[in-house]
Amino acid sequence: MAVIAFAGASGGPGVTATALAALLTWPLPEGRRAILAECDPDGGSIAAGYLESRVLGDYGLHNLEVAHRRHQLDQEFWQQLIVLSENDAIADRLLLPGLSNPAQAAGLSQTWQRLGVLFEQLQNQEPGHDVIVDLGRSGATGTASALARSADIVAVVVRCTLRSASAAKPRVDALRAALEVHGRDSGRLGLVVIEDGPFRQRDIAEQLQLPVFATLPHDPKAAQVLSHGGDGGRSFGRSPLLRDARAMSERLRSLAVQEQQRLHAPVLRPQTVLDRMKGAVNGAAR
Repeated sequence: MAVIAFAGASGGPGVTATALAALLTWPLPEGRRAILAECDPDGGSIAAGYLESRVLGDYGLHNLEVAHRRHQLDQEFWQQLIVLSENDAIADRLLLPGLSNPAQAAGLSQTWQRLGVLFEQLQNQEPGHDVIVDLGRSGATGTASALARSADIVAVVVRCTLRSASAAKPRVDALRAALEVHGRDSGRLGLVVIEDGPFRQRDIAEQLQLPVFATLPHDPKAAQVLSHGGDGGRSFGRSPLLRDARAMSERLRSLAVQEQQRLHAPVLRPQTVLDRMKGAVNGAAR
């Protein structure tokens, strides 16, 4: 019951690798499934990177443009997913591959918002789905930002460097403003800090005026597997990056659940003088 969007900026923050690590470590109570949707307008990289183009066939986000125009997006969506589970029979970790050509993003300008609605609906289907959205470096702005606005939690991935923080600042400001303009609480916006650079995570949080949702270690060996593929060996699942990614996933899912509970909590109307008078009369009658 969560929709989590990851976003970044220039400076090599590792948004896609972070989103993929989240999918591979996402907590899945019995019967639930997780979907990673590569929605970076600049194009997807998991098929050619982590999967090393081992998947045959034409799958991915670009096929949903025509489906949306034909009012068949909800049905076609399931035909575009690739199973990333260790056990294909379970199929509880799924990938929607991203665009193979950035030029394809122009045709999706009317599709992003409908995708956001679909992701929200998937939370409550049986079996329920958690959706992880990779917005890449540019998806948090422009028409694709509809996916950030509809997410329960938006996590901006940033490194502990001045370059990374400076590049993230205008994106964070734009995201915060977009959420507030559309009546969404900017408190759902926070950071995933990769501990690579001379600054402390506290310094980065102060610079961007956002809370730190989670931290990940600088683990080039495991990150290489996530971004370029290859055999990580038995140690890959026990690597510092995957270990801390499990804690990150638990934290983000918990924050998303809290956000949903906050949104659906009944609004208590302030008690008026008439309410107090009615209460006094009822008390006297008893």
